[in-house]
Amino acid sequence: MPYQALPRPGTGRPDRAQRRRMTPARALGGHPPRRVLPLVVGVLFVMAALTAGWPLIDRALSDRERLPGGALLELGPSSGTAVLRVVGEGWSLSKSQSDPNSSYALSRDGVDVVAGYVDLTTTEAGAERLWTGLRRVQSVADAGSRLGEPHPVTSAEGARGSTGTLTRSGRTGTATVWLPPGEAYAVEITVLAKPRAGAGVVEEAMALVHSVSFPQEAG
Repeated sequence: MPYQALPRPGTGRPDRAQRRRMTPARALGGHPPRRVLPLVVGVLFVMAALTAGWPLIDRALSDRERLPGGALLELGPSSGTAVLRVVGEGWSLSKSQSDPNSSYALSRDGVDVVAGYVDLTTTEAGAERLWTGLRRVQSVADAGSRLGEPHPVTSAEGARGSTGTLTRSGRTGTATVWLPPGEAYAVEITVLAKPRAGAGVVEEAMALVHSVSFPQEAG
């Protein structure tokens, strides 16, 4: 999966252990063909993944890829569409449930983070109805899911979006939708934590959520 190691302090070069991991399936700077998906299909894809969940006990070790703290994850059909930064050590990525073009699934100590790309250019639904569609799809996929009312939020990099509470199967967390200035697509990120998940892990998950940036539309 595309991520970028940070320089080792004082050297300006990535740490050797992290440097070995800088050989992703789609290297940073690549430009694969753009996938155009209708909004409904995009949301269903993401929400189907969310409904399935990421049970740690039953997941084969070979499916897990350890991510170093500070790793950068590119999300979207073209390089630099949206970028998220992994905060803290110990997060693992499910390779079978992740595709840089459309979604990432991360987990750590009872906390699951799912980020998904949704194309808004091929539908009349538009950004303003995305939250309503998100709630509808979640209720169909899991009758026990509850998505709260959206509230405005701003990322650490200045991106604007909406966020609200999310509960499912005894787990609690948030759902956040980020929109770039052009509003041609959206990035949806959910965080769900088990009751005994550590507060520090949840805080780092939320820091990842708020790290989103849109380099292609900067300035």
